[in-house]
Amino acid sequence: MRKSAKEYLVILILFQAMGMQAQDHQVTLEGNVQVVNSELAGIHVQNISTKRATITDGYGFFALAVRLSDTVVFSSVQLKNKEIIITQAILESKQLIVPLEEADNELEEVVVMPYNLSGDLSKDARGLKLSAVSSSTLGLPNTHVVKMTYNERKLLEADRGTMIKVLPLGFAINTHKILNRISGRTKMLKERIVREEKNNMVAQLMAYYPDSIITKNLKIPDLQLHEFVYFCETDENFDALLKSEDQLLVWEFLERKSIVFLKTE
Repeated sequence: MRKSAKEYLVILILFQAMGMQAQDHQVTLEGNVQVVNSELAGIHVQNISTKRATITDGYGFFALAVRLSDTVVFSSVQLKNKEIIITQAILESKQLIVPLEEADNELEEVVVMPYNLSGDLSKDARGLKLSAVSSSTLGLPNTHVVKMTYNERKLLEADRGTMIKVLPLGFAINTHKILNRISGRTKMLKERIVREEKNNMVAQLMAYYPDSIITKNLKIPDLQLHEFVYFCETDENFDALLKSEDQLLVWEFLERKSIVFLKTE
């Protein structure tokens, strides 16, 4: 009996150690910050649980080491701070979409009256000649060309290169393109583009309905909001539904998914 008790104690200690190790396990979380009409570069992303931090690139992407239950804070001078608790669902997906809102930075009133303006709006407006100016009205070339994303440009660069003629064989090969495919860089960039498209879909959903609308009307807890969004994303009809841009159908979809989501919690 004494031996069995010792064996049981050893097993219990091992299981506790394994549990502690699982909690301490870190993963690199890749994410994308979404902001309307604001600079995406240089937004601070800080894991205040581990005291580690990073900043977003020009397209809002970031990567940060996190663990279960860590607290990550997103902050910038021009944006409202946002705090996210790392859940198991976020750890498993290893990716995160973070919509941020612009801060209401009120400035002191400044009176500027250039060009001999009197300060009387009704009087000065009659004397101003304004016209809409855009790249299309100016007749600039490539006005209607869709701008490529950062990852799309990188993928294009990965498949480019100088053709090198192989004299004994009598044909040319693109060594740059071949090396990128062998190393897995091309595949990695393609996966990033697919994930970026998914991220844009999620951002579109969050643009339709702010956090408060979803949490209040669908009874989704604040700390489970991102988990719920990713739960919706796994539905096979998610992409087609958002592409339809029918907000009524999207809301009905969210209502159905919220019922299932809350039952599984």
